[in-house]
Amino acid sequence: MLPLLYLSILFDLTLGEPPVIIHPVVWVGKISSRLIKPFSNRFYGIFFWIVSVVPILFILCIPLYFPWYVELPLLVIFLKTTFSIKLLYSLVKKSTPVTTYSRSYSQQLVRRNVYELSEGHVRSAVIESLFESTVDGIISPIFWFLVLGYPGALLQRLANTMDSMVGYKTPEYREQGWFSAKLDTILNYIPARITALLMLLSAYLLGLRPKSTLRILKESKIESPNAKYPISFASSILNVRLEKIGFYNVGLNGWNLPEDNHVKIALNLFKVTLILFLAIFSILYYYLYGLSLFSYPYGFIELVNSKFMGY
Repeated sequence: MLPLLYLSILFDLTLGEPPVIIHPVVWVGKISSRLIKPFSNRFYGIFFWIVSVVPILFILCIPLYFPWYVELPLLVIFLKTTFSIKLLYSLVKKSTPVTTYSRSYSQQLVRRNVYELSEGHVRSAVIESLFESTVDGIISPIFWFLVLGYPGALLQRLANTMDSMVGYKTPEYREQGWFSAKLDTILNYIPARITALLMLLSAYLLGLRPKSTLRILKESKIESPNAKYPISFASSILNVRLEKIGFYNVGLNGWNLPEDNHVKIALNLFKVTLILFLAIFSILYYYLYGLSLFSYPYGFIELVNSKFMGY
C-alpha cells in the first residue's frame, strides 16, 4: 500500500483539501457536536467517542471491498484526509510578516486569540502549531498507516478530531473528554518523539545549531506529554523563546521571541523533517510489506508468514 500513500500525498500537494461534504473529519465533527454534554461523566465520554467514530470508520473501510478501479480513487481521497501538508505549510507561510490581515491565517492554526497578542507571540504560536501539527496531522497518521494500514491512519485522524472537540481540562469537558484525550495521547506518543528526533537531525543537515535541547525539554512546563517534545526541540533548534502566556515559557534565559526569519527557518526545518521521515518510512515499509498497491505479496512480514507460520 506504499504507492497508495504516495498517490495521496500527490493529491494533497496538488489539489489540497477535498470538499467538506466528503471529508471524514467534518462528518465526525458534526456528529460529535450534537452529542456533546458538558459536565457529563467518563462513561458517557466513551459512548460519545464510539458513536461519533466507529460508524464513520466502518463506512470509510467499505471501499476496501470494492473493485480496484473504484477502490483506488476512494482510498486515495480518504487517506489524504488523514494529513494536510499543503494546507499547514500555506497557513504558516502566510502568517508572516505579522499584520492584521496575516493574523487571519495565524488564527486558523491556534485556539488563542492572535489579535490580542504581540507580533512575537503570534510568531511563537505559529511555530508551536507548525510542529505540533506536524506530529498529529502528518507524522502520526502515516506512522499508524505503517503499523495498521489504511484503517490505522483513519483511526488516528478521527481520534485526534475527537480530542480537539472535547479534550479540554475545563470543568465542563474534563470527564467527557477524558477518553478522547487519553486515546489521542497514546496514539501520538511514539510519533511525537520520532518527530522531535528527526527535527534534530534535520537541524544539523541545515547547518543549524541546537542548544541545550535536553535541558529545555526537561525544564519545559508544557502539560502535554507529546506537545512538549516538538515545541521544546523547536525552541532549542531556532534558539528562540516560545511562549503561551499564562501556560508555558520554553527556552533559555535571555532568548527572545521569534522574528519573521525564524518562521522561514522553521518552514525549512519542517520540509527536511518530512523528507527524512518519508524516506525512512518508505524503506521500513518496503522491507516489511513490499510495494503492492492493495496487499502485501512480499517483504519481511510475508517472509515470516511463509517460513515460520506455514502460510
